[in-house]
Amino acid sequence: MGDETEQELLLRSWKDAFHRAADFDGWGQPVEAVDVYQRQKTLEKIAVCLESRLKSLEANVSNQNGGISLSDLKRLETTLENLLGVQSSDTTQKFPVDVSLATAQLHRLSVTSLDTDADKDEPHRGNGTVLPRPLPVSGMTLLTVTLDNIGLKDAGQYLDPFISVSVRASDGKALTCRQDTPVAPRKTDSAIFINSVVHIQKALESLPPGFAIFFEFNHFKPKKSMNSTKCWSFMEQDEIKEGALALELYKKPTDFHRKSLKLFTVKPLYLHLKLSLFS
Repeated sequence: MGDETEQELLLRSWKDAFHRAADFDGWGQPVEAVDVYQRQKTLEKIAVCLESRLKSLEANVSNQNGGISLSDLKRLETTLENLLGVQSSDTTQKFPVDVSLATAQLHRLSVTSLDTDADKDEPHRGNGTVLPRPLPVSGMTLLTVTLDNIGLKDAGQYLDPFISVSVRASDGKALTCRQDTPVAPRKTDSAIFINSVVHIQKALESLPPGFAIFFEFNHFKPKKSMNSTKCWSFMEQDEIKEGALALELYKKPTDFHRKSLKLFTVKPLYLHLKLSLFS
């Protein structure tokens, strides 16, 4: 026992804590069990942050476009001290770092690694770049957008159609990384069925007042060997409510400032979504 390293002692203490929580659970003491389980969840969040920072350092990339910075890691010191019993523990305390930034950073680095040997001329990978749902944060609301279909005249003519989703401030500045849906699996003469789920990567409460979520309908042009935006739509903050939503379509170019809006068509054609809120 006396020959154990500091790391081995730490691992053993967490193993003992896990068994203690299971015992509390089995003995019908939910309050005590929840307290220990919550510590384990906090440790998982810390691990995600550490992995994000490790991968970004190994890939020699900055955190300017999101991710975990050195200052973020330093803010975790108090949380670690609480978990190790250096200070009085409060498992209800808000986690000091936005874990969704770490999750998104890990996904971006993973995609970059997979694309290293890919065809550089490929304009859009069929699987898209949608990110997983962020880890939940106590007291914060997460939004998932299910993109059903978009109504378009002569919808069947568009090649490899997909939708790009981004969150923008009132001045047009990007607040999260852009996500591209996979290529739409089905088309008819009057609609393209996107059938994709996009998880907004920041909690709604952490976004500035006046933000909006933009949806750009893109398709591939073989003659130019490039993707082109045909039309776009957006959803303002006060429109975010649980349930179905139909959004108007506007002519390109996309105006992230929302100053010059021109309807794409006078026909009753819309982008159909379903919004789901999680807290």
